[in-house]
Amino acid sequence: MGNVVDYVRREFHGFAELPFGDVDSLVLAELSYMRLSGLVPAFGEARSVATVPIRELLRAESYDDMFVSNSSDMNEYRLALLRAVCESPRFRALRVGEYAERLSEREQQQFAAMTFDVGCGPVDSLYVAFRGTDGTLVGWKEDFNMAVRCPVPSQESAYRYVNSILDRSEGFLSSGDSPAVMLGGHSKGGNMAVYAAMRIAHDDIEVAGERARRLGLLPSLGGPVRGRNRRISRIFSHDGPGLPKSTVRGQAYRAIESRIRKTVPESSVVGMLLQSNAPVRIVKADAIGIMQHMGNSWQVAENGDFEQVDELTAGAQLIKRTLDGWLDTVSQEQRERAIDQIYGIFAAAGYGNIADLVEHWTDSLPKIVEAARNTDRETRGLIRAVIKAIPVSAAKAVREG
Repeated sequence: MGNVVDYVRREFHGFAELPFGDVDSLVLAELSYMRLSGLVPAFGEARSVATVPIRELLRAESYDDMFVSNSSDMNEYRLALLRAVCESPRFRALRVGEYAERLSEREQQQFAAMTFDVGCGPVDSLYVAFRGTDGTLVGWKEDFNMAVRCPVPSQESAYRYVNSILDRSEGFLSSGDSPAVMLGGHSKGGNMAVYAAMRIAHDDIEVAGERARRLGLLPSLGGPVRGRNRRISRIFSHDGPGLPKSTVRGQAYRAIESRIRKTVPESSVVGMLLQSNAPVRIVKADAIGIMQHMGNSWQVAENGDFEQVDELTAGAQLIKRTLDGWLDTVSQEQRERAIDQIYGIFAAAGYGNIADLVEHWTDSLPKIVEAARNTDRETRGLIRAVIKAIPVSAAKAVREG
């Protein structure tokens, strides 16, 4: 066994011999954490989808701008992954471009996306990768907001991004000439991939409904939805949170549900939030507790697939029950108030990103506890449940940092 870097280093089969799968998706989702502004074509600047060979990113002078995680371990891991990809006979023909990034404290948005030209089928495939939550508190606030509203700004940005990629990669003569498009991401990026696909399907449903009305027919209420959404071949969510219950019950979600590939680690917390009717594959990971959220801990078997386990750990199941119970028992107004309170509590520690907050845990924890005293009983109960997952992981992060 090993992680995704080990997989890329040892897997020499091309995509024709070993089809693109879940582990390949996590590789690209992890690469989406690279900052590529000025290094690859920007989103929407070209009339078609613009990419460059991924090997062009191997520039030592660019690494400080590309790898800006607050964890030196994560920066080294992602650089090792990039180098392995550029050396690999399976991946080195990749192209990457259409880079988009937006961070807005005012709009509470943290968004980034890029497109990979994978070229792994009779008609070449594109893979749209959405970046997950970075270390900023703004990014985490948008994650919190997902529990109380849909859409959040990054979900709408993801939809517009995919809409543009579909338009600009459309075949010149027919849709049969158009590349298949895969969507994916880690953490919040997986959620955005699912949401974007669902919105494309919703547009197709609206078009079909309008056509039926013009012909005096009743619109279809179930079954496959024709249109542009059919070009989206698969949707990968790697420990990404789900969507509100009302959303996953809708026709648009049902239209894309069978194409969702969801994977979570055995101590998953983030990926088990909210609702998802898609089957979940649980992956063995070698990190402790909530640190399993990071993709570098996920274990890959010799056959090129994830090493799987049968169920979540007891701790992860307890946290899921606690969070689900809280979401089911409080009103929408209480949810929104609690989310704002929780964000304010963690912001009270005085650190702009999670890595610094965790590294200075002995300083930040008393400030968090003091700020929590001013919240209502339900919010304090939720905070206690979340904090239970942090100390062991925090200690490990400090030791390894």
